[in-house]
This record gives sequence, C-alpha cells and structure tokens, in this order.
Amino acid sequence: MARASKGTLGDVGRLARLVAPLLPWADGTGRHWRGWARLPSMAPFTLAYLVVSWALFLVVVEPGTEFARLHVETIDSFRFHIPDLGENRAHAIRSLLAPLLHHDRVQIVYVTVLLVLFGVLFELREGTRYTVLIFVGATFAGALVAGVVLHALYPELAAGAFFDEAWHRTWDGGSAGCFGLMGALAGRARISWPLLLVFALWETGVALFYLKSYTPAFHVTALLVGYASTLLCMRPPLRADRRA
Repeated sequence: MARASKGTLGDVGRLARLVAPLLPWADGTGRHWRGWARLPSMAPFTLAYLVVSWALFLVVVEPGTEFARLHVETIDSFRFHIPDLGENRAHAIRSLLAPLLHHDRVQIVYVTVLLVLFGVLFELREGTRYTVLIFVGATFAGALVAGVVLHALYPELAAGAFFDEAWHRTWDGGSAGCFGLMGALAGRARISWPLLLVFALWETGVALFYLKSYTPAFHVTALLVGYASTLLCMRPPLRADRRA
C-alpha cells in the first residue's frame, strides 16, 4: 500500500512538472493570495470597473426588452463608431467611455465572467498599474487596429452584409480589454502558446456560434497586444535553472 501511494504521488508530481510551464506564475513570481479580506485592496480596478459598468447598465437599460438593450439615444454618442476614425474626431474622443458601456445583458454578463476568471486573478498577481495599462491599452489598440483594417477593406476591397454591419453599427463594452488581460496572463507562463491557442479557440467558438460579426477583429488584436505588452514591459517568468 505504501509503495502504491508513493507511486501515485510520483505520478502526480511528474504531471505537475509537465503542466507547470504552461501555467501563469508557476515559477512563484507575482503577488500571492492574502485572503478574501484583502481582495478589494488587491484588485480595486477590476472590482470598481464591474460596479461602475453594472450601475451604468442598470441606469440606462431599456425595460421590458428581451435582452435588456440600452437606450440608444442615451449612450450612442459615447459608443465607438469605426467611420469616426476619419469623419468625426469629437465623437471618436467621446468614445473613450465606450468600454464602460454594454449594449445588452449578454455582453455585460460575458465581460463579468471574463473579468472574474482572468481579470481579478491578473490584478491580484501583477498589481493594479499593469492591469489598468493593459486593459485600457488593449481596448483602444483593438479598436484602432480593427477600425483601420476595416477602413482599408471597406467598401473597395470587401463589401456585403457582414462588412456593412461592421461599418454602420456602434461598438462598446469591456470584452476587448478582457482579452488583453487574457493575453497578458498567457504571457506569464514560461510556455505561452497553449494558453493563447485555448483563448483563440474560445473566441472562434463564440464567434461562430453566437457573435457572427466583426467582433473577433477587436478581440484577437487585444489578445496579442496584451501578450506583447507582457513580454516587453514586465519581468519574464523565471526558468527552472534560474529558480534553482
């Protein structure tokens, strides 16, 4: 029995050593969990963002609609509109508030899930400054890149209902910032590509079965920006030989 127990523990240990390089902070870097009482002080940005976003959503929600869509007239001037990159600079500046706005219940619940799963964890381990910089930077990098690409494609090189909808609709919400944090989180693993692949497949599944829109252009850009930001601006994960 003792030999069997040792064998099982040995198998678990070998599995842990194989998986560790694929997980963020497996090298012991980053801040450590200090208990639930310290959570508000260790993840103030993520928690404050959720409180403000939900408060705005509930204030301007359109009652009685199937997906609780927001009053278009109330917030439309603060949403991101791709043509405004070159046509309406004042509207483009006002859209800096767009990450706090969500157009329906599905979107804000999705953003909440992503932040609870990844945003809070990243802020706990890496601190508020990096979290804010990556969330905000990835959000607007995603909007800028997706907008510039669509400007280059539409309507001369690409047209049709898909691109028409992307050009004429407005964009809002914090999902791009969430994907930026997910990319940054992947960057804290010694081997990053498996997590990046999982997140890309996640987005692909959501895009194919629910979104069916231009949204992945924002999310994938933000994912890569978050990952690149981690590599360029943060201390790299320690390798096994450096931890020894």
